Amino acid sequence: MDTQEEIRKHICIQCDNEALKGSDYCEACEAKEFKKIGGWLYLPALGLLVALVLSIFAINNTARALLEFGSSFTTSGLAVVYFELFGFIGQFLLVIYVGSLFLRKKRQLPVTYIIFLLYGVVFVGVDLWLANALMNLPFGYDDARSLIRAIVACCIWIPYFRMSERVKRTFVH
Repeated sequence: MDTQEEIRKHICIQCDNEALKGSDYCEACEAKEFKKIGGWLYLPALGLLVALVLSIFAINNTARALLEFGSSFTTSGLAVVYFELFGFIGQFLLVIYVGSLFLRKKRQLPVTYIIFLLYGVVFVGVDLWLANALMNLPFGYDDARSLIRAIVACCIWIPYFRMSERVKRTFVH
């Protein structure tokens, strides 16, 4: 015979109906719970918000540098700065699109978020390579840190968005 504690383990924490095996919720409450953005999904949402703000600052700073010091850049230096400007504009537009998919819980979000992450790695990598190859700028610690940060984000969030049950149940529209 089950003890009182074992019986409690199989009761939904929301409505006191019988919970699904291996879950804290009954079928109805679990369906409602997964419709909301919750759990680890708050971190990618916060990351999108931070990326939005940072891309606005990056566009502003790059455009300002281009306007103020554009005449002092070499042709190859101008190419790098224009690459950065258009790359940051692309990142800004991608963040807006991914954020709208995220908030509307669209089915396309997992693939689009992965594209957003990969865009970050490719953009930072190509930017560093261009700066080194065309402007002879050394590859420093801060440069490595930004590239490593983008790679680590990919290593964490790509598997999560591909395999997470919460992602599969949340982004269904």
